[in-house]
Amino acid sequence: MNVTIHKYLGAATQEIAKATNANTLVFISRLGAGDEKVPIKLIVVRERNSVVRRETRTLEIKRLPPTSVMQIRQIVLEAVNEKLLNPGDKVFCITDSSVGEGFEGLMFIFTINDEFMAFTTRDLETRVVSSVYDSVLNIAKELAKEGREGRKIGTAFLIGDHDAVLSRSKQLVLNPFAGHALEMRNVTDPRFKETLKEFAQIDGAFILDNDGFVHAGGRYLNADVASVSFPGLGTRHHACAAMSKVTDTVAVVVSESGGTVRVFKGGNLILEEKMI
Repeated sequence: MNVTIHKYLGAATQEIAKATNANTLVFISRLGAGDEKVPIKLIVVRERNSVVRRETRTLEIKRLPPTSVMQIRQIVLEAVNEKLLNPGDKVFCITDSSVGEGFEGLMFIFTINDEFMAFTTRDLETRVVSSVYDSVLNIAKELAKEGREGRKIGTAFLIGDHDAVLSRSKQLVLNPFAGHALEMRNVTDPRFKETLKEFAQIDGAFILDNDGFVHAGGRYLNADVASVSFPGLGTRHHACAAMSKVTDTVAVVVSESGGTVRVFKGGNLILEEKMI
């Protein structure tokens, strides 16, 4: 991590942790490439009874694509197994550029609860194809960081249980993917990425199946936003959270204010990433 970013994070970390009520700070960096296993340096800082404790540990996780957020999930699981992190912890996590590609650093805020653990072990690894989730998350992060045509945009991607999501939503505009061959609209295809980012300027959400095929864009979600509550977040976030509560979908939301990607499952905020 370069000196400027390091200085910025050092100055901002305490205030952000306080504002989000995080009780644990975690700093993650990768120590090397590895073949089957990747060595990870983990620094955990927490305060108890006015005493700040810091622990540094090297963990190993299985090798995954460098842009994969699954790495963070695996690191957290391993840290829980090693009792460095505990169920109930609200974690403010910072990674440097060694963990991914294309970013100086990332911030994550999450609570280690049953839903987080279930989402990690069950939904990402068995219910949602990891390459699909990774591809969507990477596109969302690029949109959050870069916007489109010089302006910030907000959008959402709902992965899985697409028939149920489609039945609970309607078109705001003509579906831009209607009539196109299915094999031409898979989110894991690099050739399709720019098309998807271009259509992200349209109001509404993208609906994808578990295998990453995009069935619709520009969808309005008919979900009971009163069933969820996330103070400070707008209608798009609440609609996606509510939809994830009544269907078996995973919602990845790009904030219109720019810079933040959030993931909802089961009506809960599972992951929040802020681009640096």
